[in-house]
Amino acid sequence: MYEPPTPDPDPPPPFARRVLRMDGALGQGERVLIAVVFLVLVGTGFYRTMVDILWNERPPWSIELIKVCVFAIAMLGTAFATQLNRNFSLDLLSRYLSARGRAYLRIVVNLTTALAAALLYYGGELVREGLKKAHESHELVPMWVIGWFMPAAAVLVLIHSVNHTLIEVSYLSAGKVAPDPEQAVG
Repeated sequence: MYEPPTPDPDPPPPFARRVLRMDGALGQGERVLIAVVFLVLVGTGFYRTMVDILWNERPPWSIELIKVCVFAIAMLGTAFATQLNRNFSLDLLSRYLSARGRAYLRIVVNLTTALAAALLYYGGELVREGLKKAHESHELVPMWVIGWFMPAAAVLVLIHSVNHTLIEVSYLSAGKVAPDPEQAVG
């Protein structure tokens, strides 16, 4: 027998609901992109293995594409983990705080994450500028394209961190406390 889902007894404030929806949509896009890159990685690895076994050939582009895919998954995975609130956890400290205290701690952690993302962006820009000058004739993916992964991931992490801070502040300004991430993510 079908039971309709029970409504949330304490719905989020309207602004938090909009930010949650936008952040969730961005996270879904990241999830799809990670899955596509992973399929390319697995397909390339399978192709390279079969060509190696059958014809004793090792196409250099396949190794390059595998490296690019692994790096892309790492960068996208960092952004996706931020969207899920899974990058940093201060459980040892937060267990001694009230619900409101944990909310303030999450704001501090989100702002610290945003600062780290800004530093990653700066470092990524330096790497990207350095890679612009590098060029090899057999490149499948130019080095300057790979250099965009770090700044792009940093921007995504920054967006998620700011979104999570806005959600926490929205709840607090409405006199509520946002659910802990472990309860909110399902």
